[in-house]
Amino acid sequence: MNYKLLLLILPFMFFACETEADEDDPTLVGSWTITSMMEYANTDCSGAGENSLDSMKAIFGSSTVFSVDFTETTMTSSFGGTLTDEDLCGLIGGTMDGDTCSLSAYGFSMTFPMDTLCLEMEGSYANSECSINFTQTADYTTDGDAITITFDAGTDSAAVETGTWSIASDVLTMSLASDSSCTSMTLSK
Repeated sequence: MNYKLLLLILPFMFFACETEADEDDPTLVGSWTITSMMEYANTDCSGAGENSLDSMKAIFGSSTVFSVDFTETTMTSSFGGTLTDEDLCGLIGGTMDGDTCSLSAYGFSMTFPMDTLCLEMEGSYANSECSINFTQTADYTTDGDAITITFDAGTDSAAVETGTWSIASDVLTMSLASDSSCTSMTLSK
């Protein structure tokens, strides 16, 4: 009788141990929202940095969302934000004149219809607002806590960034360096 009970309990113990081991092995796979992003003018993320996330939110508003989705081999970064006519025109140094943006530079004056200006930024225009959504996909590999991200793989303009990553309590911390700069990010699930 005890053997039958042991045989019934043994599979549960096996699966319980397997689940516990999976929880101890953090994975990048999933959707993450960037909560902090600092840019540095060196390759080791040291010294004074610029808060890129705050800068973008100052331009595109507090509803701006930066997210990163990881599969087993690819990373897709997404950005979404909305600019009013005044903000969009001000972004290029112009002033609003009715429903156009006027810009003067080097003795030349130009005017741009707001919908055209929005389309040039690859946005969609409606109700005096320009919605900009941008996505970029890259390949990545990990080796322990090291990560290598390759943008535009297989092309002449391929760019590689290397760094480290770690996950604790559904918070991903990542530092990535290119040839001349470093980005330090915090992301949450």
